[in-house]
Amino acid sequence: MTFNRMTTVAALLICLGCVCFGRAASSEGCDQDEREALLKFKADLEDPSSSLSSWVVQRDCCIWSGVVCDNFTGHVTELHLGWSSSWDGSVFSGKLNSQLLQLKYLGYLDLSNNHFQGIPIPSFLGSMSSLKHLYLDGSGFGGVIPHQLGNLTNLKQLGLQAARDYVLYADSLRWLSGLSSLRYLDLSDVDLSNASDWLSMINTLPTLSELYLSNCRIRYIPPLKNLNISSLSSLSLYHNQFAQTSIPSWVFHLQSLTYLDLGVNTFDGPIPDQLQNLTSLRTLSLSGNRFNHPIPDWLYRLSHLETLYLCANKLDGKVSTAGIGNLSSLVYLDISDNHGLEFERGIPESFKSFCHLRSLSLNNVILNQNVSELLEIIAECASDTLQVLLLSSCQLSGQLTDRIGVFKSLNRLSLGNNSISGSLPMSFGEMTSLYYLNLARNKISGTIPTSFGALAQLSYVDISQNSLDGVIYPEVHFANLRNLACFYASGNQMVLKAKPDWVPSKLLDELDLESCYVGPVFPHWLRSLQHLKSLDLSNSGISEPIPDWFWSMSSQFYYLNFSHNQIPGRLSRVIPVVSTYSLFDFSFNCLEGALPTISSNLTFLDLSSNLLSGNLFKFFCFNPSEMRATEFLNLFGNRLTGEIPDCWKTWQSLSIMRLGRNKLSGKIPRSLGYLSSLRSLRLQNNRLSGEIPPSLQNCSRLVTVDLGHNGLEGKIPEWMGQRLSRLSILSLPGNKFHGSIPKEICNLQSLQILDLSHNSLSGTLPKCIANLSAMATPNNDTSGLISPFAGAWKSFSDSLILTRNGQLFDYSTILNYVRSLDLSSNNLSGQIPNQITSLVAIQYLNLSHNSFSGAIPEDLTAMLSLESMDLSTNQLSGSIPSTLGSLTFLNCLNLSYNNLVGKIPSSTQLQSFDSWSFIGNHELCGPPLNAADCCNDSRMPGSMDGEENDEEHALHWFSGSVVFGFVAGFWGVIATLAFVRLSQTQNLS
Repeated sequence: MTFNRMTTVAALLICLGCVCFGRAASSEGCDQDEREALLKFKADLEDPSSSLSSWVVQRDCCIWSGVVCDNFTGHVTELHLGWSSSWDGSVFSGKLNSQLLQLKYLGYLDLSNNHFQGIPIPSFLGSMSSLKHLYLDGSGFGGVIPHQLGNLTNLKQLGLQAARDYVLYADSLRWLSGLSSLRYLDLSDVDLSNASDWLSMINTLPTLSELYLSNCRIRYIPPLKNLNISSLSSLSLYHNQFAQTSIPSWVFHLQSLTYLDLGVNTFDGPIPDQLQNLTSLRTLSLSGNRFNHPIPDWLYRLSHLETLYLCANKLDGKVSTAGIGNLSSLVYLDISDNHGLEFERGIPESFKSFCHLRSLSLNNVILNQNVSELLEIIAECASDTLQVLLLSSCQLSGQLTDRIGVFKSLNRLSLGNNSISGSLPMSFGEMTSLYYLNLARNKISGTIPTSFGALAQLSYVDISQNSLDGVIYPEVHFANLRNLACFYASGNQMVLKAKPDWVPSKLLDELDLESCYVGPVFPHWLRSLQHLKSLDLSNSGISEPIPDWFWSMSSQFYYLNFSHNQIPGRLSRVIPVVSTYSLFDFSFNCLEGALPTISSNLTFLDLSSNLLSGNLFKFFCFNPSEMRATEFLNLFGNRLTGEIPDCWKTWQSLSIMRLGRNKLSGKIPRSLGYLSSLRSLRLQNNRLSGEIPPSLQNCSRLVTVDLGHNGLEGKIPEWMGQRLSRLSILSLPGNKFHGSIPKEICNLQSLQILDLSHNSLSGTLPKCIANLSAMATPNNDTSGLISPFAGAWKSFSDSLILTRNGQLFDYSTILNYVRSLDLSSNNLSGQIPNQITSLVAIQYLNLSHNSFSGAIPEDLTAMLSLESMDLSTNQLSGSIPSTLGSLTFLNCLNLSYNNLVGKIPSSTQLQSFDSWSFIGNHELCGPPLNAADCCNDSRMPGSMDGEENDEEHALHWFSGSVVFGFVAGFWGVIATLAFVRLSQTQNLS
C-alpha cells in the first residue's frame, strides 16, 4: 500500500513537473517555425494601415495582433484577421502564402471582409487538416471554390459568402460530402446556378445546424425523399427567384427550425398552412414574394415568434386585432407594402404589452387612426426599446404631441404621406438617437422647433410638402447636426436666414430647399460643402448672379436645380460634369448671353425661359468627334437665332429636345435623322422653312412631334404614318402645308393629339380616321409621354400648349389623358364622315373654318367624353342632331355660320349655351336664339293668303336688310379684333 502510494505521488509529481516545464517552455515564446511562417505570410499581404506592425521578430508571436496561441504549448491555434467594426486594423489584400501550412495546430482562421481582388481561394487551405473554423466571407475571392476544401474533415464552421464585386461559383458541391462534422455553412452570394447537386450534397451533412444560401441564383429546389438534415435550426434561401411558386414540402418537416428566411422569391398563393407545424420558429421571413389572401389565423397563434417579416407581398384583408395581440413576444414586425392590409380599428390596445418591440414597420397598411393615440399605445411598454417606427401612408391624422419625446431609443421614424397636422412639438429634441426622420407630405404647419438642433445623430431628414413656415436660423436649428447628409424641405414656405460665416454639416450630400426663401443673395455658405452632390434651390427668391467660385464646384453635382428664380447674369463658359448621370436645371431665370459649352457627360440640361441669345453652332458642334450622353435638352423660350446646325451625329443619346419659341430660321437639318433615341421633338414657334426632311423617318421612337407656327411647306409626308408608329402627338399648326391629309396618318394607333390647323390642306377627311384607336380609348395612358427622368430626381413630363375656345392651355401633368383633333382653318371639304363618332375618347374636336358640307353626324351619343366641339364657319346643312343634348361633359359648342335649319333640340345641355354658339344659321330657331320663332306653323310658307304674304315678304326683306347691314358692320369689327387676338396668341405660343 505504501509503495503504491509512493508510486502514485511520484507519478503526480512527474506530471506536475511536465506541466511546469511546458509552461516554462511556452514562456520563451511561440514556436520558432510558426513565427517564421507568419512573417512570410505577412510579407505577401498588403497592409495599408500597418495593422500588423506588431508582427516583428523581436516579439513573441503569441502577443501579435490577431494571433491566439495555446497557453501550454505555445502553438498558434487561431488567426483573427477578418475586418469588422470591432477590428482596429485595415482591410488586407495581396495573396495568401502557403507558409500557413506550417501552422499544424491552427483550428480557427478568419480572413473575412478583406479585399483580395478576385484571386482564387488557395487550394492549399484544403491541407490544413486541423482547421475547425474557416471564414472567408466577403473577402473578394473569385473563381471556382476549390474541391480540396472537402478534405477538412474536422471542419465545423465554413463561411464562404462571396463579395458582391467578384464572382465566386461552384459547378458542383460534391466536395461537401467529406465534411461530415459540419454544423455551419454559409454560401450566400456564391453562384450555384450550375450546381444541380446542391441539395443532395447538403443532405449528406447530418450534423448541419445552420445553412445560408441567400442570392445563390438557384432556380430549382429538388424534392427530398430521405431528409438527413432534420437537425437544421437556421435556413435561408433568400433572394433566389426560384422557378417554382410553392414552398417545397421537405421544409415543413424541419421541426428544429428556429430561423426561416424565404424572402424575395416567387412563392405565391396563400401562406401555406403547413408552416404552422414548425413550432420552434422564432424568426419567419416571407417578404418580397407574391403571397396573397389575408394573413392566416394560425399565424397569430405562434406566440413565441420574435421576428415576423411579411412585407412586399400581395396580402390583403383585415389584420385581426385580437389575433395579433397574442404575438407579444415580437421584437421585429414588418407587414408593410402589401396589396391592401388594414387594421380594423387601428393599432389595438393589446400593443401596450409589446414590451420587447424594437422595430415596427407598417408602411402602406391602412390604420385610419389618430397619430397621438397610436404613439400613446406603443409608448406604454416599448418607449425604451423601440428603435424603428415606420408608418408612412397609413391614413394617420391628428397632431403630434410632446409625448413623442419618450422614444429615447428611436433611430428611424417615418410618418410620411399621412394627414398629420399641427406643429412639431419641442420634445423632438429629446429623441437624441434619431438618425432618420421622414415627415414628408403631411399637413404640418408652424415653424421647426429650435430643439431640432439637439439631434446630433440626424443623418436623413425629409419634411417636404408640408405647410411649414417661419424663419430657420441655421446656427440654432441646425446647431449640432454635424452628421446631416440629406435634408429635404421642398414645398414649404420657410425662410432660411444664415449668417455669412455659417458652416453647414460638411457631410451634407443632398439638399432640397425648393420654394423655401433663401435669397435674394446667392448663398455663400454653399462654398464649404465639398461633398454636396444634389442641390435644389428652385423658386427660392435668389436674384443675384451665380458667382465664379460656384461654377468651379459644378463638377461635383449630379443634380442641380436653380429654376424659377430671378438669377441674372451669364452662365459659365464651360459647365463641367464628372458624374456619368447628371441633371442641371436653370430654367425660368434672367440669364443672358451665349449658350455655354457643356460636358459630354451632362445627361439633362434645362435652360428654358431665359434671355439667352446667339446661334447654336458652338453649343452643338463643339468637339464634333466626342459622343454626347445628353438625353434631355430644353432651350425653349429664349432669344436664340440663326439656323439649327447640321451636326447631330454625336448626340445619339438625345431623347427629348425642345427648341421652341426662339427665333431660329432656315431648314430642319437632315442630320436630325441620326437621333435614333429621340422621343420628343419640339421646334414650334420659330421661323423655320422648307419641307420636313425625309431623314426624320429614322427617328422611329418619336412620340411627340411639334413643329407648329413656323413657315414649313410642302405636303405632310406619308412616311409619318408609316415609320413613326409610336406617335402620340402630331402638332403642325400655323404652317404652309398643302395637299390632302395622307391616309397613312390613320395607321398611328397611339395618336391621341392631332393638330393640323391653320394650314392650306384640302380634300376630304379620310374615313379611316376611325382607326386612330388611342382616340377611342379613354384615359388609357398608352403614350409613354412621361420622360425617362424619374427616380433619383423629380419626374419630368412632356407638355403641349393647345388652343381651347380662343385661350391657351398648357398641358403637362395630364397630357397623357388628353385626346384632341384640330383640323380648323384649312380648305377641307366634303362631308364629315360618320366614322368620326367612333373616336369616343375625344375631348376636343375642332373642324371650324373649312368647307365641310352635308349633315352633322347623327351618332354623337357615343362621344361621351366630348368637352368642346367647334364646327363653325363651314357649309353644314340639315338640322342639329338631338343626340347632342346627351353629351353631359360638353361645355363649349360652336355651330355658328353654317346652313343649319329647324329648331334647336330642347335639352338642358344645349339651352345652357350662349346664342353665339348658333348665330349665322338663318333658318335656325328656338332658344337660346333670340330671333323670331321661325318654327311657328302660322309663319310657315302657305299659311297666309297672297296679300298678307306679300306684305310679310316685304317686311322680312326690309328687316333682313337692316339686320344684314348691322351684322356685316358688327362682324367686320369683330373680325378685326379676332385677327389681332390670333396674332397675339400665336406670338405667345
